[in-house]
Amino acid sequence: MAHKARKIVVRIKKGGGSKSTAAINLATSLHKKGAEKNIKVLLVDLDPQANATLAVGIDPKTLKKNINHLFTDLSVSPKDVIVKTSYGLDVLPSHPDLSNTESGMQATQLGVVRSLLEPLEDVYDFIILDTPPAKSYLSVSAVVAADEVLLPLQVHYLALQGLGETLDEIEQIRMGLNPHIKVAGVLPVMYNKYTNIGKAILDELIEKYANLVYPFEVDFSVKHIEASVEGLPIVLYDPTHQGAIAYNKLADTFL
Repeated sequence: MAHKARKIVVRIKKGGGSKSTAAINLATSLHKKGAEKNIKVLLVDLDPQANATLAVGIDPKTLKKNINHLFTDLSVSPKDVIVKTSYGLDVLPSHPDLSNTESGMQATQLGVVRSLLEPLEDVYDFIILDTPPAKSYLSVSAVVAADEVLLPLQVHYLALQGLGETLDEIEQIRMGLNPHIKVAGVLPVMYNKYTNIGKAILDELIEKYANLVYPFEVDFSVKHIEASVEGLPIVLYDPTHQGAIAYNKLADTFL
């Protein structure tokens, strides 16, 4: 493969669950759509909560190696850690131990995720990174390593306020450590179209950030919870579901 992987980091300050859901569904949809074209996709879980790892059916506590070993043991390479889901998606799994590593990180280590991904860039076409919800050296390091940022935004008032902070954080990184970073788009998620407040917040979001908001949204649904309990992204658990259709549309914007 002559080109380097397109690295997409999924980032938002409010709504960690929606962030992981977006990451696993984007990665899985790209994997599924790209199978015939030999497009290779890697999901990287940098969140110590390991929600993305669990939601694709992998229990981090059963693994001999996880992503934390790449930060703490120089003898371990990414290829030693990558595991496959039941449906063939490659994953760099997280583990709660990563929280200790994250809390000990320093500003001088902001290039650590970039270094970690470097040997994988010629292997994959897409690398999707899920990040810790709070701002930390690890989450900033993920944005420093990425080409684009996807922002899945829960359609409620507090999340809308947090969006401005996240965009400011990305702008600061663009002016310093990663001048090539760009915002892929804002994906409205957990949208309740049956409430006036939901519609009002979505309208405000589109009015303020018209050039960034995707022209589709992921509706609020318990199906997403059911899917994660089964260890499957919604795009596989129920391909005809509104959320699955939206995430497949999202994948199409990157292909």
